[in-house]
Amino acid sequence: MPRFSKQEKEKIRQDLKDKGKQLFTVFGLKKTSVADLTTAVGVAQGTFYLFYPSKEELYFELLEEEEQAVRRYLSAAYLQTDSPMTRERFRRFLRESLRMLEENAFLQQLYDEELVESLFRKLPPETLERHYGDDYDELYPFLAEGQRQGWMRNGSPDAMVSLIRSFVLFSLQKKRIGEAHYEQTMELLIELMAEGLIIEADRRENG
Repeated sequence: MPRFSKQEKEKIRQDLKDKGKQLFTVFGLKKTSVADLTTAVGVAQGTFYLFYPSKEELYFELLEEEEQAVRRYLSAAYLQTDSPMTRERFRRFLRESLRMLEENAFLQQLYDEELVESLFRKLPPETLERHYGDDYDELYPFLAEGQRQGWMRNGSPDAMVSLIRSFVLFSLQKKRIGEAHYEQTMELLIELMAEGLIIEADRRENG
């Protein structure tokens, strides 16, 4: 097996990610092989395993990067503000979360329930735990600060993080929900979550 310099390794890893994202987006995880990836990059098939234990690990790394980009945008646009959260802004936050998921060609694959189940079965438990922790790290401080300021209802912030994550996961069940009812169902959930979690200024003053 050839030995690579640090710069060569960095380039190969980035090439694998770039070509991987292209191939996974077009053909999906199942129909993209390690041989496809290494051929696209121009390295031997065995070289792949110097960087990733499996194609699922590469796919998941790309998935996390896409999700992190979405988190950063949503956080900057809706969560990192000095003014108290309003129900309307929280509704926009949830709607924008769905829109970005639906319009991202790579993340759209998460609507494939079979793919998600297969992916999660093949990933180490510690990888999934770290992934779940990313949502927690982003949302928990926001929710806890909201409770301190009085615009977020009292209760366990852990449970609220889980609720918001569950909302996104539920949105991936479009086929099970039924496409005819999907939009109305998600809009109702958005309304119920905004009403149930966010305390408007007049209610804070009267409470």
